[in-house]
Amino acid sequence: LGLIVRGVFLNTEPEFDDVYTPSRFIEAGNQKQIREFDYFFELAEREARDSEEEPLDKYDSERIVKLYNRMILRGDRMAIWAWYVYENNLMEEDPKNLYDFDKIDENAYGEAMGVAFFESQLFLDGQSKHPYRILERTNKLKENLPAPVHTWVCQGKRDQVCPPKYAQMLVDSLEEAEIPTYAHFIEAPHQCTDPVMQVCLKETVEDFYEKFTKGKLGLMNPI
Repeated sequence: LGLIVRGVFLNTEPEFDDVYTPSRFIEAGNQKQIREFDYFFELAEREARDSEEEPLDKYDSERIVKLYNRMILRGDRMAIWAWYVYENNLMEEDPKNLYDFDKIDENAYGEAMGVAFFESQLFLDGQSKHPYRILERTNKLKENLPAPVHTWVCQGKRDQVCPPKYAQMLVDSLEEAEIPTYAHFIEAPHQCTDPVMQVCLKETVEDFYEKFTKGKLGLMNPI
């Protein structure tokens, strides 16, 4: 068995705060992303106000995601689109590929529906309802197994959706649990389509093949 991961998201409260509040962007002086967050926050703030709930704090990441999840589950098109645009624009480095929060691109809306539903539901479930506690469970990759699950990590240093410090925390936990780990922190953003990321992913698959498959196939199919 082998495990290859990219864009590590541990589903922890600090990660929620790094992505779904403006704290990290303010600290970095990232004016573009501060504006993007303000657009994203506006819909959630309006949802709380229209529902006659307590005013929404822009630093309450869990409540922001809960409000979005509620809007997404009832089919609110603008909420679905805003969720998708926020993430796309956070990871996109080419200005030509940025989306407009106010204009739904119907060609991308089908994908937006899937992303918004899947992520908002999964993130909430793993953060508050049934915490995953991944860093506490890395030893499971060797328990009751004939051998530990070798693990490869491809993490972009410029990943804004999944900041690399969390991938480093995963690598540290894997190494502490004595899981064979091959970590690659590369000059790339979040997207798996980035050329540098594609090279990393391809090389990890080739490494897995060389370590575990090539020899076995050679024994099974002698020439």
